[in-house]
Amino acid sequence: MLIIDAKKGNPQAYESLVKKYQRPIYFLCRRMTGAHQSADDLTQETFIKAFFSLSHFKEGMNFFSWIRKIAVNNSLNYLKVRRREEPLGEKNGTIPGNPHTLNHESPPDRLQRHQMERRYHQALQLLPIDQRAVFVLKVVENLSYQEIAQTLNIPRGTVMSRLNRARRKLKQELSEYVKGENR
Repeated sequence: MLIIDAKKGNPQAYESLVKKYQRPIYFLCRRMTGAHQSADDLTQETFIKAFFSLSHFKEGMNFFSWIRKIAVNNSLNYLKVRRREEPLGEKNGTIPGNPHTLNHESPPDRLQRHQMERRYHQALQLLPIDQRAVFVLKVVENLSYQEIAQTLNIPRGTVMSRLNRARRKLKQELSEYVKGENR
């Protein structure tokens, strides 16, 4: 109903859609760029583009899938232009899908986890853009191979090979944390 109202020009309906999807779109852009300011700008740009493209949104489509595709394309275009941007002092964060309760960690464990998380984020930013996009969409966003292929407009086999290469590179970069391996 919100989408129909938004397509009819109801600004409150579109504002409700923005409020509903702003956080997941921001975090997707944040994982893609590694920088808060860039993610913030890309999120805003995504919703502006979506607003002006609402007439192209087809009834029955999943709105989140549609706007996520806009966000991924914006992020990829941004990364191609900027290549790499050093995060603005925001290298802290947690590894997706790995919540920790700090109350039960000893200081050495907490320090090691913090170092590992920082290294993970650095390694993720070192991946080539095409591999990072596939990795984030599969591992963080939990999309199927087919959904990733549709989002990025690439064959399913390409998704699988890029994901495999990304995982191998991350494993190599994080080998000191994987099963006690040393570099």
